[in-house]
Amino acid sequence: MTSVLVQTPGVQISARAGKLVLESREARREWPLGHVTELIVVGHARISTATILDLAGRGVPVHFQARADQLPVSVWDAWNGSLDALRRQFSAPEAHRLAAARALVVAKIGNSEWVLRRLGHPARLSLDAAQQSTDADTLRGHEGFAARQYFAALAELLPGWEFQARLYRPAPDPVNAALSFAYTFLLRHTLSALHHAGLHAGLGTLHVPHGRRPALALDLMEPFRAPVCDLTVLGLLRSGQLPRDGFEVSAEEVRLGQAGCLTVTAALNDRIHRWGIGVALRRQVGAVQAAGQGDACACWQPPVRP
Repeated sequence: MTSVLVQTPGVQISARAGKLVLESREARREWPLGHVTELIVVGHARISTATILDLAGRGVPVHFQARADQLPVSVWDAWNGSLDALRRQFSAPEAHRLAAARALVVAKIGNSEWVLRRLGHPARLSLDAAQQSTDADTLRGHEGFAARQYFAALAELLPGWEFQARLYRPAPDPVNAALSFAYTFLLRHTLSALHHAGLHAGLGTLHVPHGRRPALALDLMEPFRAPVCDLTVLGLLRSGQLPRDGFEVSAEEVRLGQAGCLTVTAALNDRIHRWGIGVALRRQVGAVQAAGQGDACACWQPPVRP
């Protein structure tokens, strides 16, 4: 299954004879529609209303982004949720919401430690403190502290890349630029899982709802971030598959260039397919729904040992 990224201006996008077709003056590429999970259009490409409706009708969302690391504007198929699910989401008791948030944070920290062990770093993160949190603000504080510990450890694994901490909007270095792209990629898949479940992406348990912020999607991503995104990005950087010339550097920021976007997209597609992340995200949505009714919130763990 494939996420198709289009970022070359002027490319013509069409769906015909059971295939998604991209055509430009220089090249033509195509994929069987049954293998396409989403279409991401960054910048200015040409796509007809008929093609958008064809894709959406097949359950393939079409995401439009001004930049590769920004929130998408998405076209989905018809909403297939239930009002009962939405009522339960909005009426979940605060204690149940806190329990779900705590489970997600504990899973995030545990999975981050798993990544560090896999990469050969001995750091231990503040897992116990998060497990004992009794209110949301304290939990967010422990999550933030563990994240700072984690990214400091990642910095030690990436000498020479000017990476010191997680910073974005704008990204000051190549590592942060690649991470932002990868997190946006995972966010789209998470939003898709929420759409299929019929839940509102803006009402989170850990992240505070604000404007268009997809707080619940950001919550659900937490256990997946380090194993899916960070491990993929570090693997590409450390192996030389994502070199410095894969980035665009200006006085204001560092951005992943077109070639770099394609490299990271291919690697993320591969990991998401091999690890069954689409199914795992839907199960995580179900677990958070169950937690809202007082059940334990089971959280995703990587399918392989470090």
